[in-house]
Amino acid sequence: MKYSFILILLSGFFLFCEREISPEQADSFIKFYGNYLMDQAGDVEVLSNGGFAICGTETSQALGKRMVLIITDEYGNVRSGFPRYFTEEGLETGGSSLIALQGGSGGFLLSGFVERSVEGTEAVQKDIFLVRTSATGEEIWQRSYGSLEDEQILHSIEKINSGYMLAGYQVKDGKSDLLIMGVTEEGDSIRLSLNYNNPYAENSTASYLLNTGKMYLCACTFDKINDQGTGIQILTFDDELSPLAKNLSGEFNEYGMCIIEEGNDEFLVLGNRENGSGDSELLLYGIETDGLLITNSSLVATISEENTDLIGKKVIETAAGNLAIAGTRREGVNSEVLLQYVFSSYQIGEQVTYGASGAQAGMDIELSDDGGFVLLGTNSYGESTVISLMKTSATGDI
Repeated sequence: MKYSFILILLSGFFLFCEREISPEQADSFIKFYGNYLMDQAGDVEVLSNGGFAICGTETSQALGKRMVLIITDEYGNVRSGFPRYFTEEGLETGGSSLIALQGGSGGFLLSGFVERSVEGTEAVQKDIFLVRTSATGEEIWQRSYGSLEDEQILHSIEKINSGYMLAGYQVKDGKSDLLIMGVTEEGDSIRLSLNYNNPYAENSTASYLLNTGKMYLCACTFDKINDQGTGIQILTFDDELSPLAKNLSGEFNEYGMCIIEEGNDEFLVLGNRENGSGDSELLLYGIETDGLLITNSSLVATISEENTDLIGKKVIETAAGNLAIAGTRREGVNSEVLLQYVFSSYQIGEQVTYGASGAQAGMDIELSDDGGFVLLGTNSYGESTVISLMKTSATGDI
């Protein structure tokens, strides 16, 4: 199935994107948010009151990039007092990950970056930027961490005990390596931070964290030896941050994106692979654990299309017990938000795409209270990008 919506029909198109949606229209909708310059979606959470929380990056002509928190009602309408913007002393910032504490009633933790000028050059350097807010979006504290090179957080979760766990990458001598770090509830760095050193690292990244209640798993991308490309690596560790590592990849370039729990000591890993034809395809690996040790792993599904790139971002379990993958389907210069169904038996199900001329990218997916889906995307046309939120039925209908 394919649901097309034209992003820009007239120069005044975006003026109509913020209109209110009535309850009769609320079972499914598409909403757009931002300043319609160079806005970037980061993360979405379904709140306990039925609304939605979005973090990302909004750009204004006067102030540049700013980390943004958007809270909506269950119909996608922005609540009073939002959006909220967060910066550090006027520097440019952005948001990539969001934790809704106690379903949003306990406030939010936003993770992303702050950009600093490199003295004597036109370059900028990124540091980690964290903001803790109340449920109404008021800033409680903010922190930044960094070095003379880039660091950025891509995903964040609550720790097994108190505090938060963050995953991303750190650049050293121009090469990125895995970064996992803990912070307290007050935002202070815990002396448990982990850099899982890979001497061959060029583009290694810690993409996604999972808290099982007993341990953590992290889906990562690592660089193979002798310039043999990239592979998927899974780290397992507890609050002592002494990791064990398992490499899942085959002969082609593969990228670790997401990991979910399927049952007792069983997990599913979403990855992307550049196949022999040069196209990107979706991968699902199954893994089994015994404590921190990964005892078994196997490739359970491959999803591909000829002359088309399928790029997975996140996988979730549906209300019916099957799987749904969100990401991007790219054919030529056009790309669309992708919703790919997979049965619990790992048989490939239906594919739904959302898009039209231009470039749309799927960034996140959550299960809505009624068994449908909430998809977050970044929609582009020409030099303009905007954050999009799609609420669908269980079959992907809008």
